[in-house]
Amino acid sequence: MTGKNGIAVKYFGRESPFVERNYGSGLTFDPGQTRVVPPELAARLLRHADVFSKGDDNATLEDTDSDSTQAQLEAAAKKKALEDVDLSNRQDLVDQINRMDKDALKDYASIKYGQSLPKTLSVENMRIKVVQFIDQFGAM
Repeated sequence: MTGKNGIAVKYFGRESPFVERNYGSGLTFDPGQTRVVPPELAARLLRHADVFSKGDDNATLEDTDSDSTQAQLEAAAKKKALEDVDLSNRQDLVDQINRMDKDALKDYASIKYGQSLPKTLSVENMRIKVVQFIDQFGAM
């Protein structure tokens, strides 16, 4: 079934609830549940014919769209946007670290993370260590 908001897709797998993670929608499906999803997502889900099929042509939009499909899609989009911002901030920080010399790296690790770096490390190894601190403790 095709509606003005998308295409009806039915989940008939065994996992209950099934959480769609491959395409970032975060939608949950119970076995036998039909959801009206955007056409792009429907095309991707329908590639997995072992667990998804096109929704029942006799179903109405009210039958399938009364669930929280749109809310789940919006929540996944917000989560992805936040992850993108975090990734961008991390990359900006790594770019700054890649411009630092030995003394600046040593000071940065000490001030931000309370970690001391031996002066005998090469500048490349110091950068690697500081990036590991970022990944381990987060951007501070």
